[in-house]
Amino acid sequence: MKDKKRRIISEAKTIFRKKGYLLTSVTDIVEASEISKGTFYNYFTSKEELAITIFKQEYSVLYQRLDQIMQEEDKTQKEKFKTCIELLVKFHIKNAEILNISFSQATLDDDFNQFLLSVRSKSVKWIKEQMLLVYGKDTEPYLNDLAMMLTGMILLFVFVSSKRNKEGARIPEAVDYVMNRMEVIVKDVVRTKEIVLTDEDMDGFTPDHLSLKKRQMGKLKNLVEDLLMKIDAGQIADSDKWQFKETLNALLAELNNKETPRSFIIQGAILYLKQQVPKNLETEISKLESQINELL
Repeated sequence: MKDKKRRIISEAKTIFRKKGYLLTSVTDIVEASEISKGTFYNYFTSKEELAITIFKQEYSVLYQRLDQIMQEEDKTQKEKFKTCIELLVKFHIKNAEILNISFSQATLDDDFNQFLLSVRSKSVKWIKEQMLLVYGKDTEPYLNDLAMMLTGMILLFVFVSSKRNKEGARIPEAVDYVMNRMEVIVKDVVRTKEIVLTDEDMDGFTPDHLSLKKRQMGKLKNLVEDLLMKIDAGQIADSDKWQFKETLNALLAELNNKETPRSFIIQGAILYLKQQVPKNLETEISKLESQINELL
C-alpha cells in the first residue's frame, strides 16, 4: 500500500516538473504510476491534495536544511545567511513549478490557495527573522521593505534563469551580487528611515499564522457539522452515533487547544473514524483528514 502511494508521489513530482502542475491531469499521474484511478483516489481525494502533500514534503526538507545551516557555529551570521540564500535559489530553480503556482495562485482550489498563502507567509517571515540577525536591530522598522527587495531579486533571477541554468553554474555569482546589493540597500534604508511597506500592506500578501488558522478552523467546523448531520440522518445504531459524535467533538477540542495539539490524540481519532464509520461516509472522513493535516 505504502509503495503505491510513494510511486504516485514520485511520478507526480516528475510530471509536475516536466509538464507543469496546471497542465497535469490525474489521468497523466495514473498512467505514469501504472495504477487505476480507483487506487489513486484511495490515497488522495484530488490532484490538489496530492500536490499539497508533495509541496509540504519539499518545503519540510528545505526548512530543516536552512535551520541546520543557521545553527552552524564555524561561520558568521552573514556567511550562513549567504549559504541559505544560495540554497533557496537552487531549491526554487529545481522546483520552479512550485514557485510559479505559489506567487500566481493560479488555482481555483481553496485548500490549495490557503496552503500557498501559508508557504508565502512562512517564507517572508523566515527571511525577515534572518535579516534581523544578520543586519542588526536598526533594520527592524524596515524589514518589510528589505525582505521584499531581497525576495524580489532572488525570484527574478530564478524566473529568468530557471529554464537555462538548472545546472547552477551562475548561482554563486548571482548570490554574491544580491548580497552586495543588500549591503548598500540596508545602509541606505537605515540612513534615510524611509518606509514603503507597512504591516497592514503585508497582511494581504502574507497573512499571519493566526488568521490562516482561524480560516482553516472555520472550514473544518463546517465539515464536522456536515458530517454530524449525515451521522444523525444515517441508519446507524444510537450507540455508534454517540461514539462518532464524541470523537468528532474531541477532535475539534484538541485542534482548538491553545497549546500544541497532541498529534497522537488527533491521529487516533482519525484512525478510529476511518475504521468504524459506514462506507457511505468514507469520502467525508477523507476530506476531514485532509483538512486536519493542512491545519497542522
